[in-house]
Amino acid sequence: MTRGKTYGQFCGLARALDHVGDRWTLLIVRELLLGPRTFAALQASLDGISPNLLVDRLRSLASDGIVRRNGAPARSKAVEYRLTDDGAALEPAVLALIRWGARWMTTGPGDDHVEPTWTVLALRALLNGTPAERSVHGNVHLVVDDQAITVAVTRGRRTVRAGHQGPADATVTETMSTVLAVASGLLTLDNNVITGDDELAHAALQTTQGASTG
Repeated sequence: MTRGKTYGQFCGLARALDHVGDRWTLLIVRELLLGPRTFAALQASLDGISPNLLVDRLRSLASDGIVRRNGAPARSKAVEYRLTDDGAALEPAVLALIRWGARWMTTGPGDDHVEPTWTVLALRALLNGTPAERSVHGNVHLVVDDQAITVAVTRGRRTVRAGHQGPADATVTETMSTVLAVASGLLTLDNNVITGDDELAHAALQTTQGASTG
Protein backbone atom coordinates (compact mmCIF):
# COMPACT_ATOMS: atom_id res chain seq x y z
CA MET A 1 0.00 0.00 0.00
CA THR A 2 1.35 3.42 -0.94
CA ARG A 3 1.53 6.15 1.67
CA GLY A 4 -1.08 8.18 -0.24
CA LYS A 5 -3.72 5.52 0.38
CA THR A 6 -3.20 5.10 4.11
CA TYR A 7 -4.14 7.21 7.12
CA GLY A 8 -0.89 6.16 8.75
CA GLN A 9 -2.57 5.44 12.09
CA PHE A 10 -2.13 2.33 14.23
CA CYS A 11 -5.87 1.86 14.77
CA GLY A 12 -8.18 -0.89 13.59
CA LEU A 13 -10.69 1.61 12.20
CA ALA A 14 -8.01 3.51 10.32
CA ARG A 15 -6.54 0.29 8.93
CA ALA A 16 -10.01 -0.82 7.79
CA LEU A 17 -10.65 2.53 6.10
CA ASP A 18 -7.29 2.25 4.36
CA HIS A 19 -8.87 -0.66 2.45
CA VAL A 20 -12.59 0.11 2.20
CA GLY A 21 -12.90 3.83 2.96
CA ASP A 22 -12.84 5.14 -0.61
CA ARG A 23 -16.05 6.44 -2.20
CA TRP A 24 -18.16 3.63 -3.75
CA THR A 25 -16.04 0.84 -2.22
CA LEU A 26 -18.50 -0.33 0.43
CA LEU A 27 -21.35 -0.09 -2.07
CA ILE A 28 -19.44 -2.50 -4.32
CA VAL A 29 -19.09 -4.78 -1.29
CA ARG A 30 -22.85 -4.45 -0.69
CA GLU A 31 -23.57 -5.65 -4.23
CA LEU A 32 -21.20 -8.60 -3.92
CA LEU A 33 -22.71 -9.63 -0.58
CA LEU A 34 -25.76 -10.47 -2.68
CA GLY A 35 -23.70 -12.80 -4.89
CA PRO A 36 -21.27 -12.73 -7.82
CA ARG A 37 -21.77 -9.86 -10.25
CA THR A 38 -20.56 -9.00 -13.72
CA PHE A 39 -19.04 -5.60 -14.41
CA ALA A 40 -22.21 -4.55 -16.27
CA ALA A 41 -24.44 -5.63 -13.38
CA LEU A 42 -22.31 -3.71 -10.89
CA GLN A 43 -22.42 -0.57 -13.01
CA ALA A 44 -26.20 -0.85 -13.42
CA SER A 45 -26.74 -1.07 -9.65
CA LEU A 46 -24.16 1.59 -8.81
CA ASP A 47 -25.91 4.35 -10.71
CA GLY A 48 -23.51 7.29 -11.09
CA ILE A 49 -20.15 5.51 -10.94
CA SER A 50 -17.98 5.88 -14.04
CA PRO A 51 -16.58 2.77 -15.74
CA ASN A 52 -13.01 3.91 -15.07
CA LEU A 53 -13.67 4.45 -11.38
CA LEU A 54 -15.38 1.07 -11.06
CA VAL A 55 -12.36 -0.59 -12.70
CA ASP A 56 -10.06 1.22 -10.27
CA ARG A 57 -12.10 0.23 -7.21
CA LEU A 58 -12.32 -3.41 -8.30
CA ARG A 59 -8.57 -3.54 -8.89
CA SER A 60 -7.90 -2.08 -5.45
CA LEU A 61 -10.28 -4.52 -3.78
CA ALA A 62 -8.68 -7.43 -5.63
CA SER A 63 -5.20 -6.22 -4.69
CA ASP A 64 -6.28 -6.05 -1.03
CA GLY A 65 -7.65 -9.60 -1.12
CA ILE A 66 -11.26 -8.52 -0.66
CA VAL A 67 -12.58 -9.34 -4.15
CA ARG A 68 -11.59 -11.92 -6.74
CA ARG A 69 -12.66 -12.40 -10.34
CA ASN A 70 -13.31 -15.63 -12.19
CA GLY A 71 -11.05 -17.00 -14.89
CA ALA A 72 -12.97 -15.65 -17.90
CA PRO A 73 -10.85 -13.74 -20.47
CA ALA A 74 -10.32 -10.05 -19.74
CA ARG A 75 -13.05 -7.79 -21.17
CA SER A 76 -15.32 -10.81 -21.63
CA LYS A 77 -18.95 -10.41 -20.61
CA ALA A 78 -18.50 -13.64 -18.66
CA VAL A 79 -16.13 -11.99 -16.16
CA GLU A 80 -17.66 -12.09 -12.67
CA TYR A 81 -16.50 -10.65 -9.38
CA ARG A 82 -17.14 -12.17 -5.95
CA LEU A 83 -16.05 -11.58 -2.38
CA THR A 84 -13.22 -13.55 -0.80
CA ASP A 85 -13.63 -14.84 2.75
CA ASP A 86 -12.07 -11.57 3.97
CA GLY A 87 -14.58 -9.62 1.88
CA ALA A 88 -17.55 -11.66 3.12
CA ALA A 89 -16.40 -10.94 6.69
CA LEU A 90 -17.43 -7.32 6.08
CA GLU A 91 -21.13 -8.29 6.19
CA PRO A 92 -21.70 -7.52 9.91
CA ALA A 93 -20.12 -4.08 9.49
CA VAL A 94 -22.19 -3.36 6.37
CA LEU A 95 -25.41 -4.46 8.12
CA ALA A 96 -24.56 -2.27 11.13
CA LEU A 97 -24.11 0.73 8.83
CA ILE A 98 -27.42 -0.04 7.12
CA ARG A 99 -29.17 -0.05 10.52
CA TRP A 100 -27.45 3.18 11.53
CA GLY A 101 -28.29 4.86 8.21
CA ALA A 102 -31.97 3.87 8.37
CA ARG A 103 -32.71 7.01 10.40
CA TRP A 104 -32.28 9.03 7.19
CA MET A 105 -34.64 6.87 5.11
CA THR A 106 -37.96 7.71 6.73
CA THR A 107 -38.84 10.26 4.02
CA GLY A 108 -38.67 7.63 1.27
CA PRO A 109 -36.39 7.38 -1.76
CA GLY A 110 -37.40 10.60 -3.52
CA ASP A 111 -35.27 10.81 -6.66
CA ASP A 112 -32.65 8.33 -5.37
CA HIS A 113 -31.82 5.20 -7.35
CA VAL A 114 -33.48 2.09 -5.85
CA GLU A 115 -32.71 -1.59 -6.47
CA PRO A 116 -35.21 -4.12 -5.06
CA THR A 117 -32.29 -6.56 -4.63
CA TRP A 118 -31.13 -4.41 -1.69
CA THR A 119 -34.22 -5.46 0.29
CA VAL A 120 -32.70 -8.70 1.58
CA LEU A 121 -29.68 -6.91 3.09
CA ALA A 122 -31.88 -4.24 4.63
CA LEU A 123 -34.11 -6.87 6.21
CA ARG A 124 -31.08 -8.78 7.50
CA ALA A 125 -29.89 -5.56 9.11
CA LEU A 126 -33.27 -4.85 10.68
CA LEU A 127 -34.48 -8.35 11.61
CA ASN A 128 -31.70 -10.95 11.77
CA GLY A 129 -31.40 -12.34 15.27
CA THR A 130 -34.00 -9.98 16.73
CA PRO A 131 -36.64 -11.36 19.11
CA ALA A 132 -40.02 -12.52 17.85
CA GLU A 133 -43.07 -13.99 19.57
CA ARG A 134 -41.90 -17.35 20.97
CA SER A 135 -45.28 -19.04 20.54
CA VAL A 136 -45.06 -18.98 16.73
CA HIS A 137 -42.57 -20.48 14.33
CA GLY A 138 -42.28 -21.16 10.61
CA ASN A 139 -41.31 -19.64 7.27
CA VAL A 140 -42.71 -16.46 5.76
CA HIS A 141 -42.10 -16.11 2.03
CA LEU A 142 -41.89 -12.51 0.88
CA VAL A 143 -42.50 -11.31 -2.65
CA VAL A 144 -41.09 -7.80 -2.63
CA ASP A 145 -41.08 -6.08 -6.03
CA ASP A 146 -40.50 -9.55 -7.60
CA GLN A 147 -37.68 -10.39 -5.13
CA ALA A 148 -38.05 -13.70 -3.28
CA ILE A 149 -37.05 -13.56 0.41
CA THR A 150 -37.68 -15.82 3.39
CA VAL A 151 -38.00 -14.74 7.01
CA ALA A 152 -37.83 -17.74 9.33
CA VAL A 153 -39.01 -17.55 12.94
CA THR A 154 -37.38 -20.19 15.14
CA ARG A 155 -37.18 -20.27 18.94
CA GLY A 156 -38.21 -16.64 19.20
CA ARG A 157 -35.58 -15.36 16.71
CA ARG A 158 -35.84 -14.14 13.13
CA THR A 159 -33.51 -15.06 10.26
CA VAL A 160 -33.62 -13.51 6.78
CA ARG A 161 -32.49 -15.47 3.72
CA ALA A 162 -32.48 -14.75 0.00
CA GLY A 163 -34.90 -16.84 -2.06
CA HIS A 164 -37.85 -18.91 -0.91
CA GLN A 165 -36.47 -21.47 1.54
CA GLY A 166 -38.56 -24.38 2.78
CA PRO A 167 -42.36 -24.63 2.73
CA ALA A 168 -44.25 -21.36 3.23
CA ASP A 169 -46.45 -21.06 6.31
CA ALA A 170 -47.36 -17.53 5.22
CA THR A 171 -46.73 -15.39 2.15
CA VAL A 172 -46.52 -11.61 2.08
CA THR A 173 -46.64 -9.66 -1.19
CA GLU A 174 -45.70 -6.01 -0.73
CA THR A 175 -43.50 -3.19 -2.02
CA MET A 176 -39.94 -2.65 -0.85
CA SER A 177 -40.68 0.68 0.81
CA THR A 178 -43.64 -0.69 2.78
CA VAL A 179 -41.85 -3.86 3.93
CA LEU A 180 -38.89 -1.81 5.16
CA ALA A 181 -41.23 0.61 6.93
CA VAL A 182 -42.91 -2.34 8.68
CA ALA A 183 -39.55 -3.86 9.67
CA SER A 184 -38.45 -0.43 10.96
CA GLY A 185 -41.55 -0.14 13.15
CA LEU A 186 -43.06 2.73 11.18
CA LEU A 187 -46.08 0.84 9.82
CA THR A 188 -48.26 -2.11 10.77
CA LEU A 189 -48.40 -4.96 8.26
CA ASP A 190 -51.70 -4.95 6.36
CA ASN A 191 -53.50 -8.30 6.63
CA ASN A 192 -54.72 -7.88 3.05
CA VAL A 193 -51.20 -8.61 1.74
CA ILE A 194 -50.86 -11.85 3.76
CA THR A 195 -51.76 -15.32 2.59
CA GLY A 196 -51.69 -18.04 5.25
CA ASP A 197 -50.75 -17.58 8.92
CA ASP A 198 -51.38 -13.92 9.80
CA GLU A 199 -49.91 -14.24 13.28
CA LEU A 200 -46.66 -15.69 11.94
CA ALA A 201 -46.36 -13.00 9.26
CA HIS A 202 -46.70 -10.25 11.87
CA ALA A 203 -44.23 -11.98 14.19
CA ALA A 204 -41.71 -12.29 11.36
CA LEU A 205 -41.85 -8.74 10.08
CA GLN A 206 -43.40 -6.46 12.64
CA THR A 207 -41.53 -4.31 15.11
CA THR A 208 -43.51 -2.11 17.46
CA GLN A 209 -41.43 1.06 17.83
CA GLY A 210 -43.37 3.93 16.35
CA ALA A 211 -45.70 1.66 14.35
CA SER A 212 -48.89 3.11 12.88
CA THR A 213 -51.67 1.44 10.94
CA GLY A 214 -50.65 0.69 7.34
